Amino acid sequence: MSRIRSMLAGLITSESAGRLVRGRHELARRLRGEPHRVIFFHRVNDAWSALLAQRLGDLTAVYDLQLDLRLISTLPIDCVPDPQRLDDYAAYDAVRLAHAWGLEFDDRPVPDGATSHLADRIILSRPASLTQLQTATAAAWRGDLDRLAVLAHDAIDEQETGVRLAENQRELHRLGHYLGGMLWYQGEWFWGLDRLALLEQRLRDRIPGHRGLTLQDSLFNPLERRAAGSALPLDLEFYFSFRSPYSYLGAIKAVALADRLGLNLQLRPLLPMVSRGIPVPGHKLRYIIRDVARIARAEGIAFGPIRDPLGKGVENCLALFHYAEERGAGREFLLAAMRAIWCEGADLRSRATLDRLGKRCGLGPAATEGALADKRWRARVEANAATLAVLGLWGVPGFCLRNVEGQPLSVAWGQDRLWAIERAALGVDVAMPPPRLVQ
Repeated sequence: MSRIRSMLAGLITSESAGRLVRGRHELARRLRGEPHRVIFFHRVNDAWSALLAQRLGDLTAVYDLQLDLRLISTLPIDCVPDPQRLDDYAAYDAVRLAHAWGLEFDDRPVPDGATSHLADRIILSRPASLTQLQTATAAAWRGDLDRLAVLAHDAIDEQETGVRLAENQRELHRLGHYLGGMLWYQGEWFWGLDRLALLEQRLRDRIPGHRGLTLQDSLFNPLERRAAGSALPLDLEFYFSFRSPYSYLGAIKAVALADRLGLNLQLRPLLPMVSRGIPVPGHKLRYIIRDVARIARAEGIAFGPIRDPLGKGVENCLALFHYAEERGAGREFLLAAMRAIWCEGADLRSRATLDRLGKRCGLGPAATEGALADKRWRARVEANAATLAVLGLWGVPGFCLRNVEGQPLSVAWGQDRLWAIERAALGVDVAMPPPRLVQ
């Protein structure tokens, strides 16, 4: 069964499959005589949505396209089991993201339910107005109830609000996603500011006569990096799961960053989310694997064929990693196992595969046998999960930069935010304590 799933994953992540989907949508658009259309799914309480909304006017100014707005207000519990923690982290992350992009976002708490609901009613009273959406969202995040009261003079009633929100939620699900802050174009999803560069590449491929790229790239302006090894003695904790393709990308980048800046890389493995009782529905998995595949292509990172290691494969990796790290080969095993899963389609339940991985890291067959029998890794991954929760995070990959006293200087979720860790390590940005500690 895992081999079949591996083959299906290869099909849906291939560039040829992507071209086929985009070509089908483009043909249908031309036959109907419609403009290029981007759908924006916005959620008031989502700080990433609030930032993205600020840049969409630039997008429509550069490209000849139709922007359709869809407001949602809730997140499906099967995809986002802890929405409050997600919103709190997004607000924390948006502060540094806004600074890097030159956008407006104050360090404020997430709007309460009544405030965000009033903003919903205001936005839905003029559902095609980006200005209305931007203004009401900004007022909600500032807690400006007077401004919202003025805007609410023609807001729609509760019943109509519920009907429209439900319709938009169904459309989001039908198109294959679950979050706000998402852009949909010709069968492909683009998340927040981080995927604008990829969306613009798609638009440049389709729309002739564009006036050139005006939005900032997701990598921002080049940093004035110090020479390798000249950073302060800082610890970089890397929280990862062998089943997470984003952790695969994060592992490659975290190792490179630690080497470049002389950081002390601390590897913190976790069980997959589903093994920790957190569901991961099929449409979420499909989006993740497609997203990672296109990021890998864009950045020249090998990806595929893949083999899901869930279950015994993950447990074998964790046991061997624990053994290898105790002998100074943790980094080597991490990279070798990630390559085996995400580039070689290797079966991590197979003893032959495990022996090959052990050999790459200097571990013989006897050592592999002993490592697999040692269950001490379970206590370690449980401790790592507890520490991750204290940092205000829940998923992987996660990163925490600590000073010599062990105090967190910066916390980040996702391989997209390693630039923030780098800026904090170099002193470019001020220290930001974990979101759970922000008052």
